[in-house]
Amino acid sequence: MKSTEISFLQFTDGKWQERSGQVPLEQAVTLIVNGKPWMDLLCTPSMIPELAVGFLYNERLIHSADEITRIHVCDSADFIEVDTATPITKPATWIKTTGCGGGQTAQRLEQPQKPDLNPVSITAKALSSLQSEFVRLQDAQTSSRGVHCSAISDGEKILVLADDIGRHNTLDKLKGYVLLKAPELKPSILLSTGRISSEMLQKAARIGASVIVSFTSPNAFTVSLAREWGMTLIGYARGSRFNVYSHPERFSDLA
Repeated sequence: MKSTEISFLQFTDGKWQERSGQVPLEQAVTLIVNGKPWMDLLCTPSMIPELAVGFLYNERLIHSADEITRIHVCDSADFIEVDTATPITKPATWIKTTGCGGGQTAQRLEQPQKPDLNPVSITAKALSSLQSEFVRLQDAQTSSRGVHCSAISDGEKILVLADDIGRHNTLDKLKGYVLLKAPELKPSILLSTGRISSEMLQKAARIGASVIVSFTSPNAFTVSLAREWGMTLIGYARGSRFNVYSHPERFSDLA
C-alpha cells in the first residue's frame, strides 16, 4: 500500500506528545477511454491498470481483457488511458454509491438471471483459517490504518490481495488483476474488511465469488439480493466466529 509519513500531535493519558506515522495516499486518477475523459477515480495510487480495467468490467462496459488494445498510465499517475478494439459508450448517468471516496456506478442492480458463480464447498474451520490468513497478509501489506482491504480465494488459499481507501476500488482492482495477469484463476471466495453493500455484492458477483465474507454487517437489501442470486453472505467474521445470512449449504460440515 502506498503511504507517506507525517508528523502530528497526540493527546494520551493527559499529555500532549509529538508523534509521526504513516497515512495512506489518496489521488484522483482521470480515466480516459478511447481518447475521451470519462471520470476521476479517487483511489490509493496502486494497481491503477487493474483498477481501471476492473471498473470497466464490473460496470459491464467490457466483457474480457481481449477487448483492450492499449493501457497507458502517465508517470505522475494522474491519468490512465484505456483503448478498446470497438467503441464503448460512456453511461449517460452515474449513480452515487455508498463507498468511501465518492464511488460511482452505472449499474442499477438489475440481475436478469442468477450470476455465473465459481463453485466451492468449504468447512467452518477452513473458512476461519482463510480469514486468519487474510488478516495476517493484510497486516503485512498495510503500513497504515485508514484503508480497506479485500482478497480472493479458491477455497484453499488467498490468491490476490488489494487495498485502497475505497472498498469498491479493492474489488475493481481484484477483478482487473485476474483479467490482466491471471485469467486462469477462478476465485470462489471474496474476503473484505468493508461492509458488503448491494453495490459490493454486484461487483463480487461479477468476480464470480459464490461466498462473500466481511468483518462487518450486511444490510437487509444485500441479504435479500444474496438469497435471490444464490450467494453465500457472511458477516461479522472475526476469529473463529461468523454469521451466515444466506445459502449455508456450501458448508459441507453443516449438521
